[in-house]
Amino acid sequence: MLQQIELWGFLAGLGLFLLGMYMLEQGLRGLGSRVMKKFLREQTSSPIRGVITGTLVTAFLQSSSLVGLIVLAFVGAGIFELRNALGIIFGSNLGTTFTGWIVTLIGFKLNLGTFAQPMLALGALGTVFLKQGEKPYFYSNLLLGIGLLLMGLGLMTGAFNALAENVDVSVFQGRNLFYYLFAGVFVTAIIQSSSVSLMIILSAMYTGIIGLNEAAPFVIGADLGTTSTVLLGSLRGPSEKRRVAFSHFFFNVVTVIVALLLLPVLLYFITGIIGLTDPLYATVAFHSLFNVIGILLFLPLVGQFARFLEWLVPVTEEGMCVFIKQVPATVTDAAIEAIRKELQLMFAHSMKLNLHCFKIGIENISRDELFMKTTRMIYEDSYAMLKRTGGELLGYTYTVQKHAQDEEDIRKLTQLNHAMRNITYAAKFIKDIRHNLAEFRHSVSTVIEASYSDLSNQVKLNYRKLAELILNKNPELAMEHYEELRKDLRAGYERFLQAIYHASAEASFEDEDISSLFHVNRAIYFSTSALLEAAFVMLTITGAKPPEQVPPVIEQV
Repeated sequence: MLQQIELWGFLAGLGLFLLGMYMLEQGLRGLGSRVMKKFLREQTSSPIRGVITGTLVTAFLQSSSLVGLIVLAFVGAGIFELRNALGIIFGSNLGTTFTGWIVTLIGFKLNLGTFAQPMLALGALGTVFLKQGEKPYFYSNLLLGIGLLLMGLGLMTGAFNALAENVDVSVFQGRNLFYYLFAGVFVTAIIQSSSVSLMIILSAMYTGIIGLNEAAPFVIGADLGTTSTVLLGSLRGPSEKRRVAFSHFFFNVVTVIVALLLLPVLLYFITGIIGLTDPLYATVAFHSLFNVIGILLFLPLVGQFARFLEWLVPVTEEGMCVFIKQVPATVTDAAIEAIRKELQLMFAHSMKLNLHCFKIGIENISRDELFMKTTRMIYEDSYAMLKRTGGELLGYTYTVQKHAQDEEDIRKLTQLNHAMRNITYAAKFIKDIRHNLAEFRHSVSTVIEASYSDLSNQVKLNYRKLAELILNKNPELAMEHYEELRKDLRAGYERFLQAIYHASAEASFEDEDISSLFHVNRAIYFSTSALLEAAFVMLTITGAKPPEQVPPVIEQV
């Protein structure tokens, strides 16, 4: 029996088809993933544009899983909101149906199997001998992938031909609708590709084993089967990842229910009204049609659907590193944005730590959510948390750098690392003088009291400007404000130095007090300058144009 149906021939064909899909995806990813990421990021201003974008990108990349990964990364990094990402998720479902159209037109109808050998030869030789990472190498991947797809289809069709010739195929026909539905769910859940499941059923149809009435419920089940891995993989993931997974699940469940309820109507519309009598064309048309209906049902309710997902999966993450946990290190664009957002949180945390040492409330600096939402804790624990966050962020950044190929991305990552270190240094400088500040506050000397008040007021003023700079609410003036603050820091440092020299000449200070004031003034200057330098990096990362000549922020003192 196994020899009659050529089981190994079928499995070999399936394996080659899967390998072809992988090579095709790798080639397309290498040639166009960066362009596609940029396209996704820029075309999400509305759910409708998201649907169109998701459809086109998935049709091009031939991988809804890859598109889902990019969407997940961009949502996690805060590049676009969940409601606009939903449009891409819906569109990616429709985009996967293009695989059926392509294979039906090319693999079955135009009989291009004779071109498989030259494609395999050129593609395999190029993949082996050409330098990885360059365009010719990825073009070779494309040729190899297409060749493997055609060869795999040929083997699967041959296996089904043997089945049709040696086995009574009536046992596969006329069964209950749910038999084919669950078969589609089961096969797709195992193979993890609705496109491959569709190719299996199309091969069976091509050899006459089953017809349209059997293939239609199988295709419906295949769409539902694709949700299994996404759900399982997101059970322990961050909230945004689970929201995206559930959006995919609920969209497919509702679409499947609607497709089952309207199955006779949709098949009549395709065969009787449109006139597609060829069962292969009718099947792929049915696959596209019920996905379009699902999109039309969900689009008017995107806002409500997003709120439902936010209610269903509330944010539960604690700690500071929340953005990078939602972005794979392989998606460089999104990872850079996630790192920048983490640095914003670190920046606010460092400022709050320093202000705590001066007994200045953050509400006196800014009431923006970035500064007001951080958790209250003991100073030592908060400082340790800042250091742990920096270490976690540094490890993530190095991982991103390993996957980054673009020199501009590598430059940005290096700058962000520099900013992260400066934010940590800024807290350490103030931590080192914390005991001095406490002594100044309890000093009985009116001169020390006045000096401490002067320093505190200067810190308060500078931190307000730093807060405005990091929030970047006036991008066109950002660099001008940066330059002003850089000069103010230096001028304030030197002015206080002169005040110390003047007071010491009048014997207003003890020698120990003079030394402490020098040390504190220097530490405050270094700390604030380090924060300013970190702010400068984050501004340039977001596109602010730096001055033609950028002097070092922390000058010799």
